[in-house]
Amino acid sequence: MLSKRSIPYFIIVFIVSFSMLISCEKEPQGMGRNLIPDSIFAYIDSTELIYSVSIKGDSLVTNKSSRQLLGHRIDQMFGISVSELITEISLVEQDSFNFGTNPKKDSVIFTLSFSGYSGDPDSQIEVYLYEYTDIIEGDTNVYSNIDISGKFNPVTLGSGYINFKDSALTIRITDDNFIQRIFNADDTVFTANEKLASYVRGLYLHPLNPSSGGAILYTDFSENPGSLSFYYYNDEDDSLDYHFSIGKYSTRFSIYHHDYQGFPINDFFNNGNVNDSLVFIQSMGGASGILRLPELENWMDSMPVAINHAKLILTPADTLVTGLKEEDYPELLNLWLVHTDGGYRFVYDYLINADSYGGQYDSNTNSYIFNISYHIQSFLEGKIDNFDFIITPDNPSDEFRQVILNGANHKGKNKMQMEIIYAPL
Repeated sequence: MLSKRSIPYFIIVFIVSFSMLISCEKEPQGMGRNLIPDSIFAYIDSTELIYSVSIKGDSLVTNKSSRQLLGHRIDQMFGISVSELITEISLVEQDSFNFGTNPKKDSVIFTLSFSGYSGDPDSQIEVYLYEYTDIIEGDTNVYSNIDISGKFNPVTLGSGYINFKDSALTIRITDDNFIQRIFNADDTVFTANEKLASYVRGLYLHPLNPSSGGAILYTDFSENPGSLSFYYYNDEDDSLDYHFSIGKYSTRFSIYHHDYQGFPINDFFNNGNVNDSLVFIQSMGGASGILRLPELENWMDSMPVAINHAKLILTPADTLVTGLKEEDYPELLNLWLVHTDGGYRFVYDYLINADSYGGQYDSNTNSYIFNISYHIQSFLEGKIDNFDFIITPDNPSDEFRQVILNGANHKGKNKMQMEIIYAPL
């Protein structure tokens, strides 16, 4: 929020800037300028101030969201991305129960439905199911790069293919030892989810897609998307069933893997601090963009300057080059400040007015636009340091999206750009 002392300053800036703008019907011509002109007039200046690189993303907390990811995807530019899923099973009814005398299986079926996906629905994605043997944490953060080596039984419970037509995964359980252990459980196991979780810690789903393409699925645990169903008979009855739920009472988390070796994205990571022609942005903690504005330092010599408007314009690269479709793009990008302590901070303009801050993809202009006028003004006045920006997808652990942006060193049209309207005071 602006202080009362700052209000007259911004009113004066607005009046001066507005009067200058309406007195000029078009941008002044023939005025020599480098980064900033000596002209006393306000005008539009599309400057090349930006320095951009791609970096590998950070791990993400995945056990706090109701939406989880599962799948395997291969992209010609981004490489291989995999999301594994670990989940508890829960009781539908918490009550004393047993399977009766001498229970025998007819079939045991694991099912998981999904509400959406990113990728190719014609892909053949096989998912292997294992018993997870470690505690699944719900109260503490579980990160997407957790190592679960030695935390699951390597004997496969069963496997099945994702059915995109029915939006479901179905796996027939074939491990008789697992089935018999459930049959032999004490009645008290079925009286509370905590007791069930001590008896069967959880299930681990590992997807495999040996061909190109693939997809990442979205499944919403708030809607109870899955079940583990026992169809059986015993000495008293020849047609019985019992069902465990997979849903809102099931603690769960996802694990993300990215393999970039042999794909174009890896070359950009290996460029280090070389100003890049392309910037890779990917969900699931895959890739982020770093932007720097080192030439802003030169503006300090031209102060005082009133920033009327400052836009950062990011344009996706040609789809003929990237092979991506618009539906692959994040609907919203986040722009953060990278603090010296390594943490991320909101940009001032977002805190002042999140609605006008921007970051949405506009298909009409094929661009993401951020309004960062307050941030630039604050830097020029010496109130903040010239922090790096980092670009990430919105909701990076709730959906799988990726986009390749034209970088600051892009040789064609529509490179990363700062568009500024200002007035030297």
